[in-house]
Amino acid sequence: MTEEAREKKLNEVFNGVGYAQLKPVPKATFLTEQQKQKCVFNKAPEADIWSAQDPSPQNDCWHNQAWIALYFDLLVAWLHDIKGNNLLNQSEPIYLLCLGEARYAFGLALMNKLLEEGPQQGLEEFNVCLLLMETDKTAQAQLLCHPDFSHYHQIGKAHILDWSIFSEQPLPHQDIDETMLAFGENPAFMIAHGVLSKLPQAIYHTHYQDLYRAEIATTANIGPSNSAASTEAANNQELPLLWRMKAHSPSDKAEDEIRLAYQWCKTSIDLEVGHGDLALPFDDILRKELASGGCKPIALPINAVQVCMRLEQTFDKGVCHLISDHLTPELGLNLPTVITQTGVELPLDLKALSYVSSAVTHTQIKKHEGTEMATCMRLGHQNPEEFIYTQHIFEKACSEHLPSCQVNIYESLKSCTQSLTEAQMLAYVRLCQYDPNMLQIFLPQLLKQGVSVENRIQWCGVLSQVWQNHIVDCRQESFAFALGLLAIDLSHWGLAKNCMLACMEVNGPSTAYLHNLALVAWATGEQEVASQSAELALDFSPEDAQVKQLNIDIATYQQQTNQLSWFDKGLRCTRCDVSGLRILPLGAHQLGEFYIQYRQDDIAERLRGLKIEQFNQLQAVWPTWLEEGLRGEKAHFALVHESFGFVGAIVVDFYPLPDAIDNQNSQRHAHLSFWVGCDYQHRGFGKIGVSLAVATLKQRSLKLNISHIKTSAWVHNMASRHILTQVGFNALEEAIGEGLSKKYFIN
Repeated sequence: MTEEAREKKLNEVFNGVGYAQLKPVPKATFLTEQQKQKCVFNKAPEADIWSAQDPSPQNDCWHNQAWIALYFDLLVAWLHDIKGNNLLNQSEPIYLLCLGEARYAFGLALMNKLLEEGPQQGLEEFNVCLLLMETDKTAQAQLLCHPDFSHYHQIGKAHILDWSIFSEQPLPHQDIDETMLAFGENPAFMIAHGVLSKLPQAIYHTHYQDLYRAEIATTANIGPSNSAASTEAANNQELPLLWRMKAHSPSDKAEDEIRLAYQWCKTSIDLEVGHGDLALPFDDILRKELASGGCKPIALPINAVQVCMRLEQTFDKGVCHLISDHLTPELGLNLPTVITQTGVELPLDLKALSYVSSAVTHTQIKKHEGTEMATCMRLGHQNPEEFIYTQHIFEKACSEHLPSCQVNIYESLKSCTQSLTEAQMLAYVRLCQYDPNMLQIFLPQLLKQGVSVENRIQWCGVLSQVWQNHIVDCRQESFAFALGLLAIDLSHWGLAKNCMLACMEVNGPSTAYLHNLALVAWATGEQEVASQSAELALDFSPEDAQVKQLNIDIATYQQQTNQLSWFDKGLRCTRCDVSGLRILPLGAHQLGEFYIQYRQDDIAERLRGLKIEQFNQLQAVWPTWLEEGLRGEKAHFALVHESFGFVGAIVVDFYPLPDAIDNQNSQRHAHLSFWVGCDYQHRGFGKIGVSLAVATLKQRSLKLNISHIKTSAWVHNMASRHILTQVGFNALEEAIGEGLSKKYFIN
């Protein structure tokens, strides 16, 4: 058959189905003559398309508790292996290198977990020290003030290196404080978590037995979203949060896009290596690709390999590289046509990292199911075959901890939060190991609809766990504010205080932060702090109605407190520093929590007190209670905890003695009754509260003209009777009354 006939045959179809043909050579991007004149083409690694720094990700899928657990398991296994292989110098640190400026939160989270769970894993003898990379002076200062980092830095467990993965310089041997680091004493553990794909790569196209090199140019300029005015707004910490967020947000306008143009130059492996553009081992990778006879674009991570080689040259005792990133698809790359605001990112050929140096190494690559992500562990040690436990844990951890599953759960829940019950939300947060990302999805709904009283204590525990896993964003904290608002709704005052302080430390003071801190301080009995915070909030916003009212309410409460004959805030006996409890006069601001904690019927029954079934009933009796207190007829104490706020109440009735003639001047006795809220019972609060009340009454006995204190309890109320006898009351030998009405009177 002639060539002409063969070509004609190939163009025919068989029953409507065409014959497959060879793919054409890679084609250059079509450009107009005007565009050709403006475009300057460069080899891919030299093109001005890559990020010059590691940008903080807008939608970060690289930080969740599954990722933390995976890295933690591998780090623990590796630590035990270096000890078992006699590679550990206990007198010097083991450095944990976290590459990428935007990954400081991941490094701190891993360090937190290591120190929290390390003793359970037998890690007391390992002095692990975190190394974070940051070149920006402002960011360095922010990191030094970060609550987690500053703690580790002060105890010598964390340092900042003025170095970047984008730098061609070797790793410095001292931190930004000029503290020398002992790099040669122990092996190091390096994590490159979603950052190496940001580095420049060499791009080629295999066309069966031919090789083409990509050269790239840009066809547009940066649009107005990157103007000097926007940059100034982004850097101005005095501007409101929303303005700064807008300054950082990417633009959707088409004119802001920078489009890419490609042209392909036919080349050869020998030509590429001979000109010094590629070094070994990349020629082997290209030969294998050409030998496969395929036709696809490929990228070689030349800069990523250089980073790994620099680290291996720095740590001569060995390095365990743990690299997670986007994986190059088997069918080849989809080359980008537009530069994003963070620059071009290309997936990594993780197999190329197994050729990093001439040293004996062991490499394992595990693809995460259902994603184009993979984790590569490379043991750059002289005898990697001895790290059997680490190799085993790598396979196990990558199979058990599935970060992609958590990301998929997040995405699936974003549009259906309104259909979920509280129990389901709680279950999801617990299932995802108290991940802040998961709670962040539910926060708007929880703030809008609130939580049920029955689930409140559960939520408080869950929120505390989430807060422990949250790493404050030292550039701009926003999650903590929403979490703090929910904590205020739940009267989880300790958490609310921590959230607002974190926001204020990072973002600076504002009306909202100071107002909420005043609420927290007022609810937990820190009256002076409450007044100061409320006044500062008013200074920020003199016309804010909510802040004005808070200042009035705090001042009114303090004025009423100062008029009470039975209370003196200067008395030391009104508080117990060990338990965090204090007694204060009951105030109108505590009635809401009073009603919630009084909700169980048996509290009213045991007190033989008012049966309050609706909040407006409590509001109706409050003026009477207030007048009784001001007249000195009754003392209504609130039992207040430094974290929980109102947890119970103590009521003292002042009665004249039976034979008194002048009720005003004759000696009186005090009758004490107490209760602890249904959410805070069996914690010892009752005993401490009664002790504080008795001590306060004794201190004020002369002013109040009290001769003795007595109380009573139902015979069946064994818990209260036990507390009262422990505090020092003496029970009568015989009870008064019959049946269920029988009482013990305790003097």
